[in-house]
Amino acid sequence: MRSIDYLLIGGGLASSRAARQLRKHDDAGSILLVSDEPHPPYDRPPLSKEFLRGEKARDALFYDSPTELHARRVETLLGVRVESLDPEDRVARLSEDGPVRYRRALLATGGRPARLDVPGATLEGIHYLRTLDDAQAIAGAAQSGRRAVIVGAGFIGLEVAASLTTLGLGVTVLEAAPRVWARFAPEPLSAFVAEHCAARGIAFRTGATVMGFAGHGRVAAVNTADGVVPCDFALVAVGIRPGTTLAAAAGLTLDDGIVVDARMETSAPGLYAAGDVAAYPDPHFGKRRRVEHWGHAEHSGQIAGANMAGAETPYGLLSYVWSDIFDLHLEFAGDETEHDRVLIRGAPETGVFTVLYLKDDRLTAYFSVNGPAREFATLRTLLKRRVDLADNVSQVTDPGFALKQLL
Repeated sequence: MRSIDYLLIGGGLASSRAARQLRKHDDAGSILLVSDEPHPPYDRPPLSKEFLRGEKARDALFYDSPTELHARRVETLLGVRVESLDPEDRVARLSEDGPVRYRRALLATGGRPARLDVPGATLEGIHYLRTLDDAQAIAGAAQSGRRAVIVGAGFIGLEVAASLTTLGLGVTVLEAAPRVWARFAPEPLSAFVAEHCAARGIAFRTGATVMGFAGHGRVAAVNTADGVVPCDFALVAVGIRPGTTLAAAAGLTLDDGIVVDARMETSAPGLYAAGDVAAYPDPHFGKRRRVEHWGHAEHSGQIAGANMAGAETPYGLLSYVWSDIFDLHLEFAGDETEHDRVLIRGAPETGVFTVLYLKDDRLTAYFSVNGPAREFATLRTLLKRRVDLADNVSQVTDPGFALKQLL
């Protein structure tokens, strides 16, 4: 059995950033990255946008070239699964290459798309988007197909819908909720996004429950409670499930993800977790959260990597999200789940506005649509400092008012 100083399980952004921090803090330690994908770590956000539209080359997606990985002395085993972990003996058993004993390990197992369990769900032409191979398959379907159905109007669903529409396809989005982004967006924001997309050709059916898929060997239509929607292919984008199977079998503490402390260490000493799978204590909101986005994956991977090599750095990021849908640039930061008031800075009809989520007159989150980037740092500072905005409501809703004056 061979021994490794640092074992990185998962081939995404979190592992990539952890490897860089490990090498920064430990020039001599051995690093092994094991991924069940056949590709080295790559950038996922472009998969639904620039890559799908053919605007970004495949090779431009990868974070590190083979030369760079070799220079950092990061060994990779691609297309290989970690089948089991023994946290007590610190041994990982792989699908190939035998067992490995590790000194420190990182679980960056990400997530898998949530699947629809309905009749016809296994027909050819039904896609899910998570990996580079998934994106290539959808791009191939778009070359021959003319009609696509997207199940789910979340960020991924709308990004793909916009990309396919830009490529000239007819796209119908089916959303089970009564409106787009009903879970987190107030009605003005929801209506603006739906109307903006509809004006560019996307057809929406809200309150649409998918009953099944129809076709002979290959999908030809989606059956809903209200009717049939023909298609040449479909994408199901109804969320992801954190990849906790390995952690659960190893006996780690779980809570909608792998529970970690502020240093990203799990309930097993020497075993860390980062990225989409980590349920971490958010320092800004005083509760445990699990965040599925690029910024969190990067930060948590960096923190985990540094601490695996002996640092004592706590998680400190104010979580954020961005998205691009047609010509809309969307920026979100904070936690919108706890608010008792919503303000609109600017006017949706102008196409430039920011939704402010408040609780007890203090900012908890913001959602900007084509907003000025110069305001984002100020908004984040207002959020972190929990500035009382009770006496400034009329000012913060005026886009001509400089928010810096409130600091």
